[in-house]
Amino acid sequence: MKKIVLLMCLVAVVFSAQAQKKKKVVERFPAKMEAYINFDRGSAYYTKDGLNKLDSIYMIAFDKENKRFYKMTITGYDDGEEVSESTTDLARDRAVMVFKYFASREETEYIIKRTPSYQVTSCAGQQEYYIKYKMPFDFRWINIANADKNILPEGIDCKGKVHVIVEEDQEDCLGSFYDYDFPSQDTVLTGNYTKVTIPKGAIEYLHHTKDTLKNEYSIQFKDVMAFDDLADNYFLVPHNKQYIINAGYIVITPSSKPDYNTCVGKDTIQPNIDIRVFLEPNQRNSGLKFFGKTYKPNGDIVYKAISTKKIKDKEADEMWIQCLITPFQFDTIFVGKKVEEKEMSDYFYPGRSEEPGSFECLGGWLKCYKLDKTGKYVLKDKMQGILRKPRGM
Repeated sequence: MKKIVLLMCLVAVVFSAQAQKKKKVVERFPAKMEAYINFDRGSAYYTKDGLNKLDSIYMIAFDKENKRFYKMTITGYDDGEEVSESTTDLARDRAVMVFKYFASREETEYIIKRTPSYQVTSCAGQQEYYIKYKMPFDFRWINIANADKNILPEGIDCKGKVHVIVEEDQEDCLGSFYDYDFPSQDTVLTGNYTKVTIPKGAIEYLHHTKDTLKNEYSIQFKDVMAFDDLADNYFLVPHNKQYIINAGYIVITPSSKPDYNTCVGKDTIQPNIDIRVFLEPNQRNSGLKFFGKTYKPNGDIVYKAISTKKIKDKEADEMWIQCLITPFQFDTIFVGKKVEEKEMSDYFYPGRSEEPGSFECLGGWLKCYKLDKTGKYVLKDKMQGILRKPRGM
């Protein structure tokens, strides 16, 4: 029984020590600090005591471990005498002197603070990061003799002083760049037969950033799904082992995308970019799937089937196919069907090298249509279930 009581006491001591340590950290870097910096009568140079106070504020607020985002208010006061030619700028000069103290620590014309934080990108994951920013400040000076008594601090003799307030204001320090996401909202790109939805932050996001922001990002998008556009320059989906019939394709070209081979956090990136393609009635039972770039462990690229789902709208009598991709797969996304070599003749006619629409395959030439005597397209039955109807059919 004594052992149990002793153990409980030890646990209580540990928790108490942890609480005290946390309390000390909070006290070390408070959310708000203020001090009155002393000046000699008629002087715009702070006293030794005033310098000690400034040093103390600097050591706390600008400590490399201080994770708070501060703004500063500097208010200069004169000596309370009637304003004369010799004292008219005294309050301002004192405020300027305090401002210069903090600016000179970074040898710049601004007050610069570095706050430890972290950045998260779609590839690198979370990394330690120092945010360097110009500290927002409110700069003012007051001639006491002419001032409205309501704006003077109550119960404090502010003659010959500069009042410095340092207080946390994260939004003002980071502004509109706080928690940057691209895209900043769900974005929908539409083509003639397709819809691509890119959720907020799907491509990249950076937490607590101001000077690593990519200001420009663009995505070009097109779909090639119509029979006439596809058949005139027909080709199979590229693959070195299988035959994949091409029923159309979507090209998504971003101004930049994560590099798979150098991306540290690639295993954590989920496919959440939604692609949907509308199917014509003749295509609904053809087993069409999406095919996109897939990376092998060695970094090589191969086009493989992407998990494809049918979406039915019974009221509108419409059907779509849907897949989800990652930013790594931005490029060409195909719609097609995998077939064996012996099945190719069920889909294609023999062609010749000089014939429009012919492509080289199986040691010869094939084409996905022929023309009848009236100039209309003629397709094999199985190909009619894969491609959209030609214009006029």
